[in-house]
Formats: sequence, structure tokens, C-alpha cells
Amino acid sequence: MTNKALGFEVPAERKRMTGYGSLAEVLSAVEGAVTKGDYLTGGRFTSAYLYLGSAVGWGMQFGTVEKRPAFERFWDRIRNRPAAIRAKEIDDKLVAEQQKSG
Repeated sequence: MTNKALGFEVPAERKRMTGYGSLAEVLSAVEGAVTKGDYLTGGRFTSAYLYLGSAVGWGMQFGTVEKRPAFERFWDRIRNRPAAIRAKEIDDKLVAEQQKSG
């Protein structure tokens, strides 16, 4: 995602040197992982799920991750969790207070 944000594309003949290949290959692997079930690692919500989901959600918001139906469903499952809703409410309140104080 950083490469995309910087406008850099790994030359095809050097993809193996990067350790990840290409953004397209990474996104395809992530899509495969998030469509296998409700969670990444069996039947539990884990920090890995939250970390990857946050990266996907952030990437879709800022255009470094293409919006695919599987990614949108994945992100929706995370951002609609009760704890995520509460955290967003807290953040929004703090931002509003900060804007008032200038």
C-alpha cells in the first residue's frame, strides 16, 4: 500500500526481491483469507483480524486499497462491532472538543 501511495511499482523482474510480490498479489491473498469465514484464525476475533481489517478499511478510505465486495464486508464486520462504535464516539467527541478550543 505504501508503494501505491508513493506511486512506485516494483518492476516485474524484481517482484521476488520484495518479499510480497505486488500489491495485486497481496490483495488477492487478503481477499482469499477474508472470504474463508467470519474470522482469519478460526472462530475467534483476534488482534490479527483487527489489524488487517483496520489496514483494509483505512486503505479503502484513502484509495490505496481497491474497494472489493469482500473487503467492504470485512471492514463492515469490524467497524460495526460495539467496541468500534464506542471508540468512534469517543474519538469524535475529542475531535469536536479540540476544534472548539482551537
